[in-house]
Amino acid sequence: MRIGRIKRVLLWTAGVVVALLALLVYTFTPAKLDLAAYPEPVFQGTVPEPSSLPQTTLSLIECGKMMSKQVFVFRGGKLSEGYDSGMAAVLVRHPKGIFLFDSGFGSNVDEDVKTIPALMRRLTTYDKETSAAAQLKAHGFDPGEIKMAIISHSHWDHISGLEDFPQAEAWFSQEEVDYIPTLPSSELIQQMKGKLKLHGFEFSGPGYENFDRSLDLFADGSIVLVPLRGHTPGSVGMFVNLRSGKRFFFIGDLTWALEGIELPAERPWMSRRLVDLNEAEVRASIVKVHHLMTRYPELVIVPAHDRRVHNWIANFPEYER
Repeated sequence: MRIGRIKRVLLWTAGVVVALLALLVYTFTPAKLDLAAYPEPVFQGTVPEPSSLPQTTLSLIECGKMMSKQVFVFRGGKLSEGYDSGMAAVLVRHPKGIFLFDSGFGSNVDEDVKTIPALMRRLTTYDKETSAAAQLKAHGFDPGEIKMAIISHSHWDHISGLEDFPQAEAWFSQEEVDYIPTLPSSELIQQMKGKLKLHGFEFSGPGYENFDRSLDLFADGSIVLVPLRGHTPGSVGMFVNLRSGKRFFFIGDLTWALEGIELPAERPWMSRRLVDLNEAEVRASIVKVHHLMTRYPELVIVPAHDRRVHNWIANFPEYER
């Protein structure tokens, strides 16, 4: 009698385990977001004629990479394919100022990487390559000229390089500044907070494209910041409009790969649980950017970690103009 009960318990337990494993496997299978579940996009604001824009340049500075599997990057990614997650800073030179968007891996990345979740460390390896500050110095560019770094969000791999630019103000959206104190002390941003010159900015401008708020950084249409909520409460995207007519949209970690926007598709469940604060807001933001891609095929949409897209852009010391 007792042996029979034990067998039934073991069989039931095995069935539950198999069911849970099957459910986990399902979360990695291809699944596109349902566009019909979201409101039709409303576009507003105007992009200035390229000839009226100031002479602005941008250059992408690759500062390292993390190597993982595509299956962890977006729904439908392949287990058989590796994925190089680029860690980069974007150098923007405008007549009114020079700044970075994100900072890539810094010179202290070997210590910084210890702050990430243990599971993520087990699923990836990293190559620190050369920090943004070191690359700038190697080409005769004084990093001290950079007084501002706009950060897409407060995760470790976007702020690691800030320590190499101690003179620069770290610009976060005010929503992100308010969020940072709620993070655990183990987070890199908490450990660096005393060293950083934090500056919170508001999206005080009108709607831009299909976003309801914006900040035209220099009030000339060249650099426009918009909210991309979800991954963190104050995540930020940056439009760069150049005199040549080229347009770029840097989307931080809204998706890790361009496929996330093209399909569109979110990260698999396990990845979302590790990194996304509000999954519903991430989906809504992905759909917004997908509509932008459809409306403007020439717009270069740049996920922060898609090295394939990074290679389409002028890498430092070359510049887009």
